[in-house]
Amino acid sequence: MKKLYFILFILLNQVAFSQGNLQFNQVKLVTAQETVPVGKVWKVESVIYNIAEGSTTYQTGNYGNCTSSDYNSAAIIVAGTPTKVGQGTTPLAYSSGAYVHSYTILPIWLPAGTTLSGGICLNKISVIEFNITP
Repeated sequence: MKKLYFILFILLNQVAFSQGNLQFNQVKLVTAQETVPVGKVWKVESVIYNIAEGSTTYQTGNYGNCTSSDYNSAAIIVAGTPTKVGQGTTPLAYSSGAYVHSYTILPIWLPAGTTLSGGICLNKISVIEFNITP
């Protein structure tokens, strides 16, 4: 009988503390600061930089060339913290010359309430939004 109570306790415990399942909701292209809504999580898949065709110079539309070596200019901003993202270590070309910088490997999962935006050298951030279902 004690085994039955123990097994029942474990099963109920697992159900009570489960975080829910993820259900696909939509694909988003984030272009300005947004916040992950309540009851959702975001999976940051990739970023689209502003680079002119045939050029190594970043373009920022009406703002001219993005040639600054400022860390924030080519980073995503997660909860107020600049974060370079990509696949491994890649040289980036700026007007001051090329340098090597480490990246946070994608994807990145963001919980509800987290803000996301991009630096001035980013065009869009590709995000998959999931609903958290019981």
